[in-house]
Amino acid sequence: MIPPEFIDDVLSRTDIVEIIDARVKLKKTGQNYSGLCPFHTEKTPSFSVNGDKQFYYCFGCQASGSAIKFLMEFDRMDFITAVEALAGRVGLDVPKEQQSPEAVVQQQKRKSIYEVLEQAATFFKQQLKDHESRDQAVTYLKARGMSGEVARDYGLGFAPPGWDNLLKQLGKTNHERQMLIDGGMVIEKAEENKTYDRFRERIMFPIRDLRGRVIAFGGRIIGDGKPKYLNSPETPVFHKSRELYGLFEARQHNKKLEQLLVVEGYMDVVALAQHGVNFAVATLGTATTNEHLERLFRMVSRVVFCFDGDTAGQNAAWKALQISLPHLRDGRSARFLFVPDGEDPDSLIRAEGYEKFAQRIQDAQHLPDFFFEKLSIDVDINSLDGKAALSQVAMPMINQIPKGVFKELMMGELSNITNLTAAKLQSFSKIEEVLPSRIVRAVAPAVDMDGYDGIDPGEPDDDFPNFHGYEDLPVDRIPLSALAQKALQILLIQPEVCVHLTSDTLAQIKEDRGSTLLAEVLWLIMEDDIRSPVLLLARYQGSEDFEPMRQLAEKEQLLAPEDLEDEFLGTIKKLTESRQKETKATLRARLLSKPFSQLSQEEKDQLRTLSR
Repeated sequence: MIPPEFIDDVLSRTDIVEIIDARVKLKKTGQNYSGLCPFHTEKTPSFSVNGDKQFYYCFGCQASGSAIKFLMEFDRMDFITAVEALAGRVGLDVPKEQQSPEAVVQQQKRKSIYEVLEQAATFFKQQLKDHESRDQAVTYLKARGMSGEVARDYGLGFAPPGWDNLLKQLGKTNHERQMLIDGGMVIEKAEENKTYDRFRERIMFPIRDLRGRVIAFGGRIIGDGKPKYLNSPETPVFHKSRELYGLFEARQHNKKLEQLLVVEGYMDVVALAQHGVNFAVATLGTATTNEHLERLFRMVSRVVFCFDGDTAGQNAAWKALQISLPHLRDGRSARFLFVPDGEDPDSLIRAEGYEKFAQRIQDAQHLPDFFFEKLSIDVDINSLDGKAALSQVAMPMINQIPKGVFKELMMGELSNITNLTAAKLQSFSKIEEVLPSRIVRAVAPAVDMDGYDGIDPGEPDDDFPNFHGYEDLPVDRIPLSALAQKALQILLIQPEVCVHLTSDTLAQIKEDRGSTLLAEVLWLIMEDDIRSPVLLLARYQGSEDFEPMRQLAEKEQLLAPEDLEDEFLGTIKKLTESRQKETKATLRARLLSKPFSQLSQEEKDQLRTLSR
């Protein structure tokens, strides 16, 4: 909750040249300064810093931004830490906007959860050292070649047998007990009047955020029980679709990360670190998400996905490729390493050693090779119909890649295969909007929707009973309000931040004339379950809203990806509160315009309430 005007003040007092020159060697070239880009490998300087505009830009990889953005990208700081660092340099104390009582309560709750999770990590580490039942866990770790140093670095621990070891140790007061429940460490079944530890008789892997705070745990069963791996549930401090196990440790071990290896499990990460590959991370029981990719590419320019070589591994790799495409601006690369059947990264590196495994990473298949190889399996690329089928599938995917050299090279490769020029391929792949008729009428009234077999615009939405169709939306909109524009910008970066909005909130947004486009976009995301910013923007291609939305999407966003959801929900809250105030003010003015004696009893009661 740092006031925007304070951020502007800090940036105006900051010399971006001084900030960057302390980290990257710069040379005066005309009005600007130039040097080798720190965000991608190059031999000829393409990185430019403009001291007057307080802005940097790379002509090679298109990295750009302010001093805050530079610290976030280069020094791996989060937004708040970067602002505080710059403010300290110019002798300013960071002010905080006054938070609502509800926000203060939530902030304190999160702080308490962090504290109890750190205490739990300490407890589990102690049990691995001292508990009488620890022998089986220690034997297992030694059998996997685990050293005490790696166990220490990754904070490995042991949850002993028994239903309430952790609860007894850390839940001595009602508040502590509740924090254990809220942090996912203890399960409460009120109907059975039972409260017990979630993790029992497991090797424990603490999951840390980028600041090093424990936010969750993963536990591996000792023996043959089920499930083999158990993760913490979603909590106020843990969202598994955003976090990556081992990312904090990888940053600690590598002053300048160049690549990250994405594997499937905790044990793979730790075992690889044991053998010198200390740049591996793992998703937490979920497929790779947009949030994961945003975080990975903020850290490094090269991401290597490691999967089994079987059919399941190939399919998982293909999903990772698809989610990667919108993130592959020039200077970034994704590769795919497939381990032999019957092996996993842990067993493979133990069998062949660091040098051979490192060579496998170096030789990992490049995304373009995997892309065209996978798409060519089911079609005969030597036949005309096979080439047509390939282009029909490939072009929509290539169009998700950001504009740049890499996208042109991908189109060039498809052009070589199909013997069609890139211009022809692009013209044949023009995106066709598939919008419900109510939205098409509001966005592009000229479109002919005869015969469209979609939702009857006269029917209410079953999922949103208080948020009916858009048949009554005005075609001639007033411009977006500032709050609506801010919310829309976040949606164009991370569409899924809106999934927790209620139908009542959506209805209020719809009623606000300055939020009409925002309401349309919200409905579209939820109706079609859109998670890709590129696909969301593509739905408006050809409409008058496309260019303003594109500019909004490309506008610099200073917040870290993990902070976008909180910022979005806070903005929506302010928007609805503003709408409620306006509604009440309008109603009060209307009631006051009548003589009090002519008001009905209900209107009199309303007026008294509004006046209070």
